[in-house]
Order: sequence, then C-alpha cells, then structure tokens
Amino acid sequence: MEKKMKRKIVSMMLAVVMIATLATGCSSSSNAETSNSTKTGTHTVVDLAGREVTIPNDVTKVATLCGPSFETAIMLGVADQVVMTGSKSGSTGWANVVCPEFANIPVSENAMAPNVEELVSKGTQVVLYWDSYPDVIKELEDAGIAVVVTQLDKTGVNTDADFLKLKEKEVTLVGDVFGGDAVEKAQKWCKYAEKTTTSITSKTANLTANEIPSVYYVRGPEALSIHGGQSYTNYLVDMAGGSLVSKIDDELLYTTTMEQVVQWNPEYIFMGRVNNVELITQDPAWSSIQAVKNGKVYVNLKGVGPADYSTDCFLLMEQIAKTLHPDLFKDLNMTEEVKSYYSEFYNYKLTDDQANLILNFKTPAGK
Repeated sequence: MEKKMKRKIVSMMLAVVMIATLATGCSSSSNAETSNSTKTGTHTVVDLAGREVTIPNDVTKVATLCGPSFETAIMLGVADQVVMTGSKSGSTGWANVVCPEFANIPVSENAMAPNVEELVSKGTQVVLYWDSYPDVIKELEDAGIAVVVTQLDKTGVNTDADFLKLKEKEVTLVGDVFGGDAVEKAQKWCKYAEKTTTSITSKTANLTANEIPSVYYVRGPEALSIHGGQSYTNYLVDMAGGSLVSKIDDELLYTTTMEQVVQWNPEYIFMGRVNNVELITQDPAWSSIQAVKNGKVYVNLKGVGPADYSTDCFLLMEQIAKTLHPDLFKDLNMTEEVKSYYSEFYNYKLTDDQANLILNFKTPAGK
C-alpha cells in the first residue's frame, strides 16, 4: 500500500510539472539571459552543472562531443551547425536515414580527450560536453571555446518528476545554445515528453508492490555491464511500472557480478544497447534466472541515438511499459508511436516495416 501511494504521488507530481510547464510555454530551463540582442553579442546559459557560460548569439559552429548530444542536434534540426561530433553513430543506422548529411561531419578520435587545436581550426564556438573531465573543460576554455555541460555523471535527481525536469532542461539547454528555430523545437519536445510520461504514469501509479516486476537492464556490450541508480534508465523503468534491480547502486554505468545477478534474480531482462538475447539465454550461468526460465528476455528499440539517453527515451519507456504490463496498455500501439515520433521530430515518414525494425533493435538493413 505504501508503494502504491508513493507511485500515485509521483504521478501527481508529473502532472503538476506538465501543467506548470505548459503554462509557461515550456520556457527555456537554461535560464538564458541576453547581454546583447544583436547577432554579434553574447548571452549566458546555465548548463546542467550549474555553470554560467557565455556564448555568442550567432552560434553556427558547435561540437557535439557529449554522448547523445548529436541526436539532440539532429532532432532540433541543426545538423548544419555541427562541425564535429563525438560518436560514429551519427553517420550510421537510423541517424543516417533521417539525417544523411551528418555522415559528412568529422568524428573526434577521442571525445573524452579531444584535439583542441583541431576544434580551434574549425572555428568551434561551443562544445557540448560532460562534467566528468574538468581538465579538458579548462583546456577548451583556455583556447577560447565555450563549454556547455549537457550530461552529468551524477544526475542529482531522486524522483521521476525530477528526472523529467532534468531531461527537459537538457533539451532546452541545447536548443538555447543553437538558438533560432531550435528553441521552439525544444519547447515542442518538452510538451511531448510531459504528455507521454503522464499517459504512462497515470496507469502505472496504480500498481501495487506485487504488480511491479523486477528488471535487469543490460547497458552492454557485456551482459554484466549495466546502468545503476544514477542512470536515466532507472527512471524510465520506474515510470514504466518496473523496478530496476541495480538502482540500489549509486552509479550511472558499472560492471556487476554473476553472483549479484543470481541474488537479484530479475523477472525481466532488457538487452539495452545489445542486439543479442543469446548473450544471456545461451549462457549456462544465466539459466537459473527467472527471466531466462520464463522467456522474458527482450531487445529494446534502436533509436537515432542510444534510446536510453536520447530524446526518444520516452519511446523506450512506453516499450518497456507495454512489455511489462500488456493488459494495462492494450491500446498502446508502439508501431504508431514510433512513426508519429519520427514524423514530428525528425521530419521523416517511416513505413510500418521500418518502425518494426526500430522496435526490434535492427538497422535499416534489417540486421
């Protein structure tokens, strides 16, 4: 009963967040302050690490080095302003389908230790980065490049409602960096995120403790490489009506042990960023696990970026909810959800076959 009441409260908090944000038009959560309204001026954004960063008003050259930031740039329609990215994923898979021009953007050999001289030579004005490498941030800033933190090692959030706010701030922050139409597109995405999370949590909030299954999430590439309590995955699973077994560990990404998995004995396993259920189902070490014995090991959807951290993370939330609670979400058509998202945010019309490839973690080639 206590768990049920807690989930109801969280659902109410999400609804309050949605109403408040809609009332302000999903206003920029990076607290941008314009110091000079002309194109040659600057303005200040507050990044996810709470740092005040001064950037030009006319940003046209950005390096999306941080994790899924390349996907956010694609979603916001500003690929033409990206001069370097930190992931090869921007030129492969579904990214190459919805934004083929990204294939021409140079990829940093090591996004965690980028070639500063190369970034300077490209006229880079802003780098989207992690908070985990302060020495690199200083080196970039000393070279005259503004660094905006768009992903945190420790999220600092404790509830689903706070996670939603964090994800909205991340997207609106990137929108503020690029400016122009990206700001409006980010606001549009916020409204989508609020509507989608509310539609799911309004149902999962009523689940009792006995109705909430345990979930093991393989981050990959190894079966024991997982996301912990500091990960976005923790909150996506929770909103979907599951309980991430590794949430007790205050980590984002780490390697667990087989002994610990046996102790957790999860009811469901999602393969995360790995398109290979046999990694677990064909390994004798996993044969005693509930999820394996009951045939409840699943692949996730394959997004333009990593689905657990990109802007299509709420599609993943819906997919997990549909898998865990099929009777509760009989009317949720994931094929249509994927097609609608790609049309609205990537401006790309998927066929049913393409949407189903995405839902089964397959590339455009069906592999």
